[in-house]
Amino acid sequence: MDKSVLKEQRIHGTAFFPLGTYTIEHEPGEKILDCHWHNEWEFLLVTEGKAIFQIDTAYYNVSANQAIFVKNGSIHAGYPATNAGCTYRAIVFHPRFLCENAIDPLQINFIDPFLKGYYCLPDYLSNTKSFEKNIISYIYKILELCDNKPHGYELNVKAHLLLILSEFIEKNAFQKKPSLFVSSDKSNQIKKILSFIHSHYQTKITIHALCQEVNMSESYFCRFFKQMLRMTPMEYIQTYRIKIAAQALKENHVKILEIAFNSGFNNLSYFNSVFKKYMNCTPSEYRTKNREYPFKT
Repeated sequence: MDKSVLKEQRIHGTAFFPLGTYTIEHEPGEKILDCHWHNEWEFLLVTEGKAIFQIDTAYYNVSANQAIFVKNGSIHAGYPATNAGCTYRAIVFHPRFLCENAIDPLQINFIDPFLKGYYCLPDYLSNTKSFEKNIISYIYKILELCDNKPHGYELNVKAHLLLILSEFIEKNAFQKKPSLFVSSDKSNQIKKILSFIHSHYQTKITIHALCQEVNMSESYFCRFFKQMLRMTPMEYIQTYRIKIAAQALKENHVKILEIAFNSGFNNLSYFNSVFKKYMNCTPSEYRTKNREYPFKT
């Protein structure tokens, strides 16, 4: 299985400061976050509105000033929780940012168990307990530092990440093996399914072919997929193809018919109708609103 197809390819920060912060705003009813995974750790802090975040097989209703933690390798996604919009901030960083090159007893005793997967931070920070309030305040401070970039802010950011880790350790608020990887089989199965879809979206994909990838019966597979992604396999395939087409409409000069075929649609009329269903406009209208260079449709 080529996990790189599903894996996020964005580089966060630099080699010397492997951390990036982002602000994401969504209108009412918009998809919050596409299903993906990466090698970095991530804090997602909702600042306005509400959202439902999925981490592997678990779902969390997250309101303003609450956060989730996503460990490396975990499949995660976001969905609208209400008819209102949602704004959230993300801190994405490589775990090696917490490490020192020299042999350090503190790193061996307190940091390495998390990096090696023996311990894991909790997924959800409700901001109701005192230590959670401290952690949320540290997350806000990291975002402020990265926004303003005062001299030496990188060291201050690292210090606050270590303060977050120390809060979890002090309160013993982390998971230990063997319960840590209870849902890893399901996570790996969905990664395999999505990687297959992302690799074959240009061709006809059948439920039978997807079932063979993970050795499941069709009835169980369809239930499993909907439980994990909140949509049917065919709905996911359509949304992924439309996502590919939308990106091509913004970036490429080729005709819409060619984009439709390259995105896995063999009928232009059907492509137009599916595109409008998911994007609330026709491909031509979308290209006109989002094009970066002047070209004919």
